[in-house]
Amino acid sequence: MYEQMLVKRNKERIDSLQNLIQTENSWFAQNIKLLTFAEVNLAALQKILYQIVRRLLKEQQQRHLQIVQSEQYQVVQENVLTLLAEYDDVLREAIPQSIYILIWQISSLEKLANRIEVVDDVLDIIEWYFHHQNNEQVAISEEEDLDHEVMIDLYKEAVEEQDADAQYQLGEYYNAREGNHFQIEKSLKWFELAATQGNADAQYMLGNFYFEGIGVEENHLMAFLYYEKASLQGHADAANNLADMYFNGEGVPQDYTLAKKWFDYAAKKNVPEAMFTLGIIYEQGLGVTVDMAAAFNAYKQSAEAGYVEAQYRLGGIYLEGRLGQAKEVNRALFWYERAAEQYHVDAFYDLGYIWSNGLAGIRNIEKGIHWFKQAALQGDAEAKLQLGHMYNKGEGIARNLKEAIKWYGLAADAGIKEASKILQELKSL
Repeated sequence: MYEQMLVKRNKERIDSLQNLIQTENSWFAQNIKLLTFAEVNLAALQKILYQIVRRLLKEQQQRHLQIVQSEQYQVVQENVLTLLAEYDDVLREAIPQSIYILIWQISSLEKLANRIEVVDDVLDIIEWYFHHQNNEQVAISEEEDLDHEVMIDLYKEAVEEQDADAQYQLGEYYNAREGNHFQIEKSLKWFELAATQGNADAQYMLGNFYFEGIGVEENHLMAFLYYEKASLQGHADAANNLADMYFNGEGVPQDYTLAKKWFDYAAKKNVPEAMFTLGIIYEQGLGVTVDMAAAFNAYKQSAEAGYVEAQYRLGGIYLEGRLGQAKEVNRALFWYERAAEQYHVDAFYDLGYIWSNGLAGIRNIEKGIHWFKQAALQGDAEAKLQLGHMYNKGEGIARNLKEAIKWYGLAADAGIKEASKILQELKSL
């Protein structure tokens, strides 16, 4: 499916480039037509790369190597690689990192198994080259430690050997948002190639893309199909997401029985979110008989595995004495604090409530204010109201009308009617 989309997009890009190049460069205007042929020759692609590298060096006022040009494949390839190696420092400054890597990768190919994917990459290079010429300066890439040999070998395995693991790794490389090589369309392309060959990790990632509409239109049915494929191969996170879709009726009819089946599977593979949802299923009796002990054990297992929602839920269970557990405020504090460490806003608020009201046996207004402020700074309107009350009443601290008015004002702005009413009364004093 994506391959068909890529073919169509490549043709549109080639037509656009021909229009752009026609008046600017006759050599490229003629040779870019080579990309439209049904069978693209690797030597033709490398010849295009060779011309771009030579012209980039000329722009940088570098005398390129006087290599005898030949139409023969091996010589053309060696010419490109020689220029890249000889002028590595110059080219790394003249070419954005993502383009620089692509030139190395394509120049190093020995055969052409996946023509469409390689043409797509060559078009990226040509488009960059002609678009950057409109700027006064060549974009300088950020210096970053890159193992180019690893990247080249990975690309060759993905393209020439059609290795699914290598294709998945390239998808991950282009999906890394912290680097300047992030390109969601390329990530999608490599994930789909790997998924077609049965790579479960790639199928899981495509499920995420379609579920969230990343690089593609949101499509819950497609997400479900990819999650299912990965789940059937034992992918734990995919199984959890598949269970979620059954649980919420997203892309498929709601089915608590199938949801529990896959949540059980994911939980056994140590997915904390699956453990948490099993707790909800047992607590609410969704497709099963209500089982308070099983619900508590599922929540506790998830919380101990670090899942923040389970930690917060466990804090509430101990605070209120639910699910057959004795009311233990100190244990509630422990789990609320674990959730607060992961910036859970409701945990901030509840910690403020516990300390300011002395529910642990000791009233600590300073701690109450601290936690209410943490919640308020994250946008919690009720926390702002509570801070207004504390400064207004002056219980355990000196009364501070200025602070009270500030927090009531913020609560009122957030839509709390009680805060608006008290604020008017204070301002009329």
